[in-house]
Amino acid sequence: MSKQSHAVASIPSLKTTLLLVASLALGSACRTDGNADDGPADASADAVDGVGCTALTPRSVPLEAFIGPTGLQQRMTALIDSAQSTLDVQMYLFTVKPLADRIVAAKQRGVQVRVILDPDEPGNAAVEPILMSGGVTFRQATPLYTYSHAKYLIVDRATVAIMSMNFNVDAMSNERNHGVIDKDPEDVADVISIFEMDWAAAGSEPPKPANLGCTRLIVSPNNAKQRIIEHINSAKTTLELELMYLSETSVRNAVGQAKARGVAVRVILEDPTDESVAYLTGLGIPVKFPPTSIFLHAKLIVADGVPFVGSENMSLTSLSKNRELGVLVLEPAGQAIIKQSFESDWTASHL
Repeated sequence: MSKQSHAVASIPSLKTTLLLVASLALGSACRTDGNADDGPADASADAVDGVGCTALTPRSVPLEAFIGPTGLQQRMTALIDSAQSTLDVQMYLFTVKPLADRIVAAKQRGVQVRVILDPDEPGNAAVEPILMSGGVTFRQATPLYTYSHAKYLIVDRATVAIMSMNFNVDAMSNERNHGVIDKDPEDVADVISIFEMDWAAAGSEPPKPANLGCTRLIVSPNNAKQRIIEHINSAKTTLELELMYLSETSVRNAVGQAKARGVAVRVILEDPTDESVAYLTGLGIPVKFPPTSIFLHAKLIVADGVPFVGSENMSLTSLSKNRELGVLVLEPAGQAIIKQSFESDWTASHL
């Protein structure tokens, strides 16, 4: 398939319709006043069980957390190979040909496979011929988003991997990233809804609004900025950030406010020239930088031991204009894995 599916942008009426669908998919039920204690707009809809209505609602199935790059390619290979009926992938950057080969193998054994790629990422040309020759249906993401920057897989409509990792060579070898395996039925249904909306938007199909009025997911452009800030504001004792960069002003200010109210804040950033370094250190917040052996591609924010994991960078574009996907890790086992990784990285990093 060529990038002709990207031509949906040339149909103004369809683009307007899709943009309205994307903007309304969460808007009617999401909180807008920044109060993390408020319920959904229609609380009666989930008055009995409250399943999935806030980012902090407990899951029925615990998340499994994992850290990259160690074992990442093997984990992704096993996940793809486990697909028996369906495999849906949305990936910003895809250059690892062996993973493309495994997706083709899934198709050849009868799995229904769909892949969404970002049309503005030239690296994807490395695998598009493999997918095309293997009969895998793939589409270029809708231009409604500045970038289709999400990184997730849906296996058999029952298991989801949500990650900060792309399927690029460096992610498999020398990038620090975080991900989760999510089998909670509510979460999986919400991710499926997102994929179906974006799949339709990427082609010539009628728009399919994502049913996300009650969700744990942290989704850009819908609720990401609000929920990230709420997450930072929730910190009472500790706040750890391990980020590729920190440029979004309100997020940065929320970190400063956490320090001002007595929270112990620690930050690891990739680049010593990051514009936020002077702001953070000026407030007495310790900032470290990783060793040269690791490229910090992470988007990790841990408030009182609860990690945010996802594809969202801390920029205005990422939080407000891209397609992004993330979650909070509420389960102790997953929290422990991420905490151990952060502490190891903090020790290995330098001022």
